[in-house]
Amino acid sequence: MLNHKLQKIKKYLEENLKKKFITLSKALFTSSILFIEKKDDSLRFCMNYWKLNALIKRDNYSILLIDKVLAWIQDSKYLTQLNIIIAFNKLCISIESENLITFITFFNIYKYKVMLFKLINESTFFQHYINDMLFNYLHKFCQIYLNDILIYSKILKKHKTHMKEMLNKLYKVNLQINIDKCKFKIQKILFLELLSWCQIINSI
Repeated sequence: MLNHKLQKIKKYLEENLKKKFITLSKALFTSSILFIEKKDDSLRFCMNYWKLNALIKRDNYSILLIDKVLAWIQDSKYLTQLNIIIAFNKLCISIESENLITFITFFNIYKYKVMLFKLINESTFFQHYINDMLFNYLHKFCQIYLNDILIYSKILKKHKTHMKEMLNKLYKVNLQINIDKCKFKIQKILFLELLSWCQIINSI
């Protein structure tokens, strides 16, 4: 088991060093690493940042309210849901904060240069980022909840135009969609934990 964990750590380090997501650190304080057993008995490599999370001030940025979403889409006849592959690596850590997310392994001590999943505020930081990237379309013909983008239109011709604009913008800012989780030009959709029908909307 120990050898298996070492190989897992080494692979993770090699991949993230190559991507420049992590780098060597000389910080005097570190966090430990954890292994979480998944349902298929494989191991997931995680950082134990619970002490750091306890010290971080929570960002109270307001994420979408359900009643607001319903008000915006209630007259729409066509819906498309795009699922963005969450790219926390696009959120860079400030240089003065890098040492805070240092972790120690059997091989060396490393620190992250990009936002790490499971840090406090990672969801709200990503919401800030995606809202800024798609600001010109937000509340005009789309709503965004983290990595889900809901495009809504009253007529099909407009919907096709909105789709083209959105996909071109995502391409320009280098955000990829998970095609398997996207739903195109449909009249009911699951968004924000609601099952929404065009013109008839019921909560589940």
